Amino acid sequence: MEVHEKLGELAALVSGARSVPLSSSVMIDREQVLRLVAEVRRLLPAEVQQAGDVLAQRDEVLDAARSQADHLVAEARGEAERLTDAQAVTRAARERAEHIVATAREEAKRLRLDADAWCDGKLGDFEEELSRLQQQAKRGRDRLKVRAPGEAGSEAEEVTEAPSGGATPVGPSSS
Repeated sequence: MEVHEKLGELAALVSGARSVPLSSSVMIDREQVLRLVAEVRRLLPAEVQQAGDVLAQRDEVLDAARSQADHLVAEARGEAERLTDAQAVTRAARERAEHIVATAREEAKRLRLDADAWCDGKLGDFEEELSRLQQQAKRGRDRLKVRAPGEAGSEAEEVTEAPSGGATPVGPSSS
């Protein structure tokens, strides 16, 4: 699933970021992070659309079950009308029609329960996926909150030349 891949890339980017010396902060490429976040945002509506498709499939299954039940009821009524010539035949026809109607209702109920169970399973999977994504997003946000105040909003960390000749980041976490 593409959303998982993009979130994995984002996690790898943060996990593999270089540490700022003498600090728990890390340096990451803002453009990369923003690009990955934008891609995840773009992909999420597709996941939501899949949930809508699951619900639409459920309605189609229920409509088919109702249609089949109506057809069976109509068949039963037609059969009952043909058998109304004599009292014995009529009684047998009524019993048969009732049996067909009961069978049709049971079948419709079974189909409805199966459709509901299938939809519930799909929606449960989707709910778990959304929950997992939400937890990942929260963990990412919590990691960002750990940063020193002001660091997350700066355009880029300033770098000054250290006496040893190496570059040293200058900012709230380097003091």
